[in-house]
Amino acid sequence: MRPRPVVCVVLALAVAVMACSRPQPTPPQVDAEFEVLLEGVDLERPGASASRLTDFLETCRTYEISAEVEDEIDRLRSLADGRYHEARDLARDGEFDRAEAILEDLATHLPETADGESAKEHLEFDFYLGKAQWLLVRQRWEDSAGVARRLSDRDLTREQQEQVETILDRAGHVGAARSEAVRFQARAACRHLLILLEMSYAEEGQYPSQLSLSDVDEWDPAGSRSVLGALSSIEDYQPTDRGVSFTAVSAGSGHRIRVVDGAIEE
Repeated sequence: MRPRPVVCVVLALAVAVMACSRPQPTPPQVDAEFEVLLEGVDLERPGASASRLTDFLETCRTYEISAEVEDEIDRLRSLADGRYHEARDLARDGEFDRAEAILEDLATHLPETADGESAKEHLEFDFYLGKAQWLLVRQRWEDSAGVARRLSDRDLTREQQEQVETILDRAGHVGAARSEAVRFQARAACRHLLILLEMSYAEEGQYPSQLSLSDVDEWDPAGSRSVLGALSSIEDYQPTDRGVSFTAVSAGSGHRIRVVDGAIEE
């Protein structure tokens, strides 16, 4: 009995399908590309590395190498387990750059995972609020305020906005108090300079022709420490018959204290 034509066609199609579904030998260039991707795997950002390999898998799914690529993707994705907690620990230790990189990796490349979902939510507000608070506690007022200001540009809830404003208030108050303390120290340094200059006038009959912080160190090695600590420079020094004039620049905050004819201007 001869096979029916329909049966022969079906058998031929089945054989063809099986042949097509069988993985094909991997071309050398595909092998080479996979090796390059493996060399570029970043274990600090396993999500990004897995994402690149996933894109590569789409181009080599019909080749024998596809199984190895899938295994590597699964391995990298498994490395991301627990990374959210690791990022939180790093942030508690003040390593915010590393923590943020981990969270971004999870949120961007593994958003469907539990860690990725938590990372995305944490980056929306709490991570940066925690960073601002950490900096505030450690008296890094300007850095704390900078983080808080960037947060205030986001679409925040009323409660979140109040938390940000509280940090800005605290940083502002302390910053202003520190600024005034620096100004006070600079003015005290100017008074010390005027005393030294008057002593020089009494001894030499004239004021020094020039004045710099290095001169102060030579004149009064023991007492110059407070002056050198309070001032960063002395500018526009001019001696006259009526006294001396100069501008003292405070260390750090850059306050400019003007002295005219031996008197500190308010």
